[in-house]
Amino acid sequence: MTSSGDSAAGASRTPSHHHAGGHDATVRPSEAVPAYAVPERSGEVLIDPPLDQIPAVLAAVRSAADAGAQILDTPLGLFRSQVRRRALSLAGPPTDGDAPGPAARAGTSAAAPMIAMGHQPLFFHPGVWMKFFLLSRLCDDLGATGLHLIVDSDASGPIGAQVPARDGRLIRRSETLVDLPEDVPLEACPPPSEEAWEGFRARVRGHLVTLSLPDLPERFDAFAEGAGRARAGAGTLAMFMAAARGRYEAGALPPRYRDLSVSALSDTPEFRAFVLHLLQDPRAFRRCYNAKLEDYRRTHRLRSSANPFPNLDELAGVPETPFWVVHGGRRTGLYAAREGDRVRLRTAAGTIADLPAGAAGLAPLAASGLRIRPKAITLTMFTRLCMADLFIHGIGGGRYDRVTDAVIQEIFGCPPPPYVVATATLLLPLLGQGPSAEDARAVDRRLMDLQHNPERYLPAPTEAQRGLIEEKWRLIRGVEAMRPGPERRAATHRIRAVNSLLAASLAGEMQRLRERRAALEQDAATRDVTDDRGYPFFLFAPAAVRDLVGAPTGAT
Repeated sequence: MTSSGDSAAGASRTPSHHHAGGHDATVRPSEAVPAYAVPERSGEVLIDPPLDQIPAVLAAVRSAADAGAQILDTPLGLFRSQVRRRALSLAGPPTDGDAPGPAARAGTSAAAPMIAMGHQPLFFHPGVWMKFFLLSRLCDDLGATGLHLIVDSDASGPIGAQVPARDGRLIRRSETLVDLPEDVPLEACPPPSEEAWEGFRARVRGHLVTLSLPDLPERFDAFAEGAGRARAGAGTLAMFMAAARGRYEAGALPPRYRDLSVSALSDTPEFRAFVLHLLQDPRAFRRCYNAKLEDYRRTHRLRSSANPFPNLDELAGVPETPFWVVHGGRRTGLYAAREGDRVRLRTAAGTIADLPAGAAGLAPLAASGLRIRPKAITLTMFTRLCMADLFIHGIGGGRYDRVTDAVIQEIFGCPPPPYVVATATLLLPLLGQGPSAEDARAVDRRLMDLQHNPERYLPAPTEAQRGLIEEKWRLIRGVEAMRPGPERRAATHRIRAVNSLLAASLAGEMQRLRERRAALEQDAATRDVTDDRGYPFFLFAPAAVRDLVGAPTGAT
């Protein structure tokens, strides 16, 4: 569900382009195994499949059969309807950042097609943020119901942001809002205190004002003002972060989608049925899961056992499951074993539940009060298979869900539902304050040419220089016909000597270029700051990110 890992994978493809809101948008045509690549230039967008193909993709999946798949003896088609009704009843209507509002031409019923996406509520970059605007556009254009899953089940560690600043030179500063432990999920943490929020706000703003770019502190002030209002009404850190972003986003386009936390979705009877379905044979599921991961690593030549995520392990012979348990505000791994007609659940601390197998285990699982949460692959599997007609991924999710597709095919015996991969690159206007990598390459090329082809740069060669130029080209023609040996080596050395003699009158320009190259080398750290696509969304104008995907065709 995340957009982490936005690095190029596999061979790049020749992009086609469409214009969205005046920006070049790199669109990758669909293929069997797309090689998703992060857009390189500011204002470029990756959408795969392209916008004009999405209606056909959506229509095809809604007409497809589920091949007889079931969830705990319930036909998948019926189960999907149940999940969708439950999700919409929990999510409520779309909001404009301040108060509930109508869906504005977007679908509002369980019968409408559903497009979903999800992300951790963090200070992510605009490449992630553009997916929210894409979701709103698709909902408006296609009459779809949009659902954004707030991944509050994630344990992300410290919550904060990196922002640019100037301290004699351009640098990055990291500021932490909440120093969250690594095993504490966002759903278990309260919103930041007023003191913590105001301190974070002051520190970030203090960095931004050093840049002499007034738009940046102004944008942050607009975001922070709405975030301050959102803090009072938020029950958890996750809901505060989601509401703060939603208020800022609504300044450019009131969201056409509904918000639903993963914690709320996970506490439904339908999600518990999905959990029990996968745990009827934990050992077989673990074999399938790990085999598909290994296939993926071999195909993509990945050596790390943690890429794209770790295999399911065992604990004292008990298989690890693709779920977490939240207990006492902490998140820990869930293990399960089938023993006859019982399914025993445990953590590293010991047994936590002993349930009847099959649908009979639903009521005892609900009564246990266990807060079971999905891992990444299980969340997208549940959302795509059991609820949405189309899912919007970032590049990271688009890659790892190839594993999900393979697991769905083997476990459920039906084709995996489709997804769209979308991201963008949008840079802050810091580029004018520092050189680019291309500057250094241009200087290197110029220096090399001056050394090896000085005659090209002599505006009015003297008679002596013309003689040297003629000698050089006689030698070059001669060397081409010579065999390796002393004569050829002597001719090569003489060519170098002639080049040095001709370049003597260009010494001033060459010295200036060497000094420029040294300065560029010293500014490598500056380029790293200016070319960073990972700055938080609150430094960018919502309208600029909205325009990356174009306004909804039905928007007023």
